[in-house]
Amino acid sequence: MLMELPSQPLLLDLPGQPPQNKPAAPRGEIKLKTVDRRQTVLAMINVEELIAADHKARAIWELTGRMNLGRFTEPLRSTRGSAGRPAWDPRLLVSVWVYAYSEGIGSAREIERLMQWDPALLWLAGTERVNHHTLSDFRVEHKAALDELFAELLALLENEGLVNLQQVMHDGTKIRTQAGGDSFRREKTLRERLEQAREAVAQLGDPQAERVGRGRKQAAQQRVAKERLQRMEAAFEEMQTQQAAQQKDEKKAEVRVSLTEPDARVMKHGDNALAPSYNAQISTDAKERIIVGAQLSQCSSDAHGLLPALEEIAGNLGRKPAQVVVDGGFTNRDTIVECAAQQIELVGSLAKAEERSAAAMKSQGIDPAFAPHHFRILGDSKSALCPAGCSLRYVRQSRKRGDRYQQYQARGEDCQSCHHQRQCCPKKAAQGRTISIRVEERAEMAAFRKKMELPENRAIYRRRGEVAEFPNAWIKQKLGLRKFGVRGLAKAGSELLWACLTYNIMQWMRLVWRKPQVA
Repeated sequence: MLMELPSQPLLLDLPGQPPQNKPAAPRGEIKLKTVDRRQTVLAMINVEELIAADHKARAIWELTGRMNLGRFTEPLRSTRGSAGRPAWDPRLLVSVWVYAYSEGIGSAREIERLMQWDPALLWLAGTERVNHHTLSDFRVEHKAALDELFAELLALLENEGLVNLQQVMHDGTKIRTQAGGDSFRREKTLRERLEQAREAVAQLGDPQAERVGRGRKQAAQQRVAKERLQRMEAAFEEMQTQQAAQQKDEKKAEVRVSLTEPDARVMKHGDNALAPSYNAQISTDAKERIIVGAQLSQCSSDAHGLLPALEEIAGNLGRKPAQVVVDGGFTNRDTIVECAAQQIELVGSLAKAEERSAAAMKSQGIDPAFAPHHFRILGDSKSALCPAGCSLRYVRQSRKRGDRYQQYQARGEDCQSCHHQRQCCPKKAAQGRTISIRVEERAEMAAFRKKMELPENRAIYRRRGEVAEFPNAWIKQKLGLRKFGVRGLAKAGSELLWACLTYNIMQWMRLVWRKPQVA
């Protein structure tokens, strides 16, 4: 019988033998650093060292120090040595709003909350905290002062060589309003809501009367009822204005107005979405992409937006641009003629007359192959020939907006017996097709068409997108202004100007303020 010997640990690991696991040495409790949030710490804060030397808050504060902000102080009444608490320095409030917009923050309440811990806001306000009511009122109550500040900044940028108005590119973009799509109502509903608002005010009483003995809750209810009545009255007035612009009764019955924001209009956006919006018209100097003009419109079409924009630029910089570049939405007869009269070179996209004529015929149920430009005037000009070979007699000559037209009419029996009657004359074939052929175009329009055939002007137009649409994308994407945070056209116009002011200051930081430090 063989005896089993006790196993002994190997002194050496021999080749070919499996390694033997050694028992782990026992260890004590692991030491980990924990966080105690229940403690109270008394800390010393050096406000000047809260942000770096190249922080954008310092740039904003430095730039606002160069500006004349006296217009913002005109409504203030408290003076040194008299009763009343001091008001916040407009330089601080302007700087706070510019910094907030640069961070994509458009809420006064959010700014007040961030003032408790955000290093840049702590530095700007010196660890003080500004009430959100003060911030909100300051943003919308100083439109004239804000216009002057925007123009003064443009003058500074012009002195820095960043603006020259040699070439300005203009574009429009839709920005949504606070009003929702379900707030739009027709006249019947609006009258009912208006009557309800009047009854509520009559029951609660006037918020300005009987102050003695009123509770805070009752006073708040009276104030809310009064504000609601004012909105309903404004909506009803807007309803009457829109109905007066319509000629047909059925069109007047279709008019709808927002009960919460009567100024809002339903507009179509680039993604084909329909939403209550305003049309922001922004002009950009092509040299360094500085915004030189901005305004809001209630019209979804850009057709009449260029001429007011040129006046806005002249008001900001004292002169109009030498050249303005626009897309097809702005290029029409009125803008072409007016720019020629003001000696402003216009570069844009203009659809061919044949394309516009074909689109007009299609909307009337006529085949574009039978549009007026396909009819041929014969040599004596007393007759014309249709695409099907029928003859039309000369009727009259007319002028419309500087263009000369000749009218021709076919015989009713020819149209009724024609195989192309449904394509050419689907309505009133018995009267014969009447067409109007343009034989002479206004000189300004003809010169513009000829100019846009040149390769150099087409190259200028191709650059329009990257310059004109850049500020629009920046304001919506970086500054977060896809939807206005205030109600009404006037207040929304102030918010747009704050965003454009912030955009220009950010460009000044990039091109001027940071440049010496990079070098």
